[in-house]
Amino acid sequence: MSLYEELIKRKNNGETLKVEDLSSEELKQLFIDERKTDRILAELFEVKQSKITYRRKKLGITLRDVILDELLLCKTEKARKMNLKVKDQIFNIENLNMISKAITHFAFRNGPVEDMHAHPNNKLSDEDMKVLNKFMVNRLAYVFTLIIEERWIEFDFLVRNIDWMYGHDWDEAEPDDGGTRKIIEMEIKEIKLE
Repeated sequence: MSLYEELIKRKNNGETLKVEDLSSEELKQLFIDERKTDRILAELFEVKQSKITYRRKKLGITLRDVILDELLLCKTEKARKMNLKVKDQIFNIENLNMISKAITHFAFRNGPVEDMHAHPNNKLSDEDMKVLNKFMVNRLAYVFTLIIEERWIEFDFLVRNIDWMYGHDWDEAEPDDGGTRKIIEMEIKEIKLE
């Protein structure tokens, strides 16, 4: 049962619903996940629509959040189609060089290794960095070739054999977007929606 249905049920059972009792997460769920407009929520809580709009915006729940959730989390069919279209555009062999270099920068160069290189004691020389960068770009090019060409047997073999031999004592992987989502949010804020 959705939150909206639950609130309707509570209201039908005689409970007086107060918009002030809604938590930020509940309002976000109603507006973003359940797609309930300010008008619908105003009717439910028997308040002016402007009161719902004011509270929602005060809590930072905006149409931009809807767009971000739709596009980045592919919550709608349109967003899923757009996501697949972008996948087809980016994942092709002509983009292999660009992808490999970008991911090397994202996952390797723009991290602790850059601090080691830029350190006053110069732990890594410019020549060391060239060797490391080239190694990473080439290895990632191979991995992305497997993905682009959908060579899943070879990809599976690579992953399972490396996992079997190395890295068992490493910390668990924790996805880190490196601030990418915040950048996308800033870009979307430039779009006039409300």
